[in-house]
Amino acid sequence: MVYAQDVHYLSNGIRYTFHVDNQPHYKHEAILLDVNITQEEHSPVMLFKFTLQKSKNYSFHQIKFKENSTYHHLKHYYQYLVYPNQEGNCSIQFEMIKSITNDNKVAAYAMLDTRDNVNGLFQANGLTKEDTKIELNPLTLNIKAIPHATDMVGDFKLTYHLDKNSTDAYDPVHLHVLLKGNGNLLPMKLIPQSDHYHLFTQEPKVKIVHTIKGTQTDIMWDYAISAKENFTLPKILFKAFNPKTQKLYELKIPAQTITVHQIEKTTLLDKEDTPSSLSTNSDASWFWIFLSYVAVFMAGYLLPRNLWRRKIVLKKSQAEHLTNRIKNAQTHKELLQLLVVQNSSKYHEAINHLEEVVYNNQKIPLEKIKKMLKST
Repeated sequence: MVYAQDVHYLSNGIRYTFHVDNQPHYKHEAILLDVNITQEEHSPVMLFKFTLQKSKNYSFHQIKFKENSTYHHLKHYYQYLVYPNQEGNCSIQFEMIKSITNDNKVAAYAMLDTRDNVNGLFQANGLTKEDTKIELNPLTLNIKAIPHATDMVGDFKLTYHLDKNSTDAYDPVHLHVLLKGNGNLLPMKLIPQSDHYHLFTQEPKVKIVHTIKGTQTDIMWDYAISAKENFTLPKILFKAFNPKTQKLYELKIPAQTITVHQIEKTTLLDKEDTPSSLSTNSDASWFWIFLSYVAVFMAGYLLPRNLWRRKIVLKKSQAEHLTNRIKNAQTHKELLQLLVVQNSSKYHEAINHLEEVVYNNQKIPLEKIKKMLKST
């Protein structure tokens, strides 16, 4: 059954109208609330300040405000998205202050301040006015329960991309996850830490837009996972409820088994953990100790400058190698994988553009993104 709920009443020289569409509503479902406040007693100059009262029983977002600021005929229009956090009767509370002044006081203030609108006048410190707190009756809504163990309410889609199912030891695989749709969501953790793999991640990218159609939410996660042996990423499963269709559905990513290839020890550096110890048991031990002091002195004098040069050359070589790989990347996906593994914030903007192309089918030329990288 679909119907509208309207509440009208007149008090303190003001008419109030509250309008709610599409009853009944479910817990955590967006409710569109329209509020009209009209001055009916026209002799004084009235100023309004209105909002919903904060409560643990609901959350809300103001999405529209209009004002007819004609003196003596003030009108305010508000539009809110309200999300009830409880089932059964949910009372929406209001806060309002009415201010009374007159034309002479407004004219006197106008000589000191060029602002000439009612909203500005309400905040004006120099305007003489009388403030009155208005007690408004709460708006009580009947909220239906959602199915047990529901993780989210709304119409959502969950997509993912794993770049590979096999890798070398300690070489990461990359998982990109996108949850988007209509509903009120908070960031959440998808993949737990484990002794079987190393998980590298950052705060999810969250985009939230509140409109008359509800709350459009996009949450994007990027993970890099590495291990020395085969491992399995656990299944991700959410139970969601769509209040429009009144149906329960599932959002899931199946478990992912990653094959890890072992690396030959001969390819590793630093095969010995510590240098061999110096023996001092011979009769000429004092001579060897003396030589060791000389060697340490010479190393301190000669090696730092030599190592510093080697570090500069190595760093320059690595930078040139990365520049060449960026230049030679043939696809957006190839360039995205290259930049993500660098784990550097300076590539954040370029990665965002590449993700829009790879995962959201945006049209951004590859050369344009490469040109952007040259300036970083």
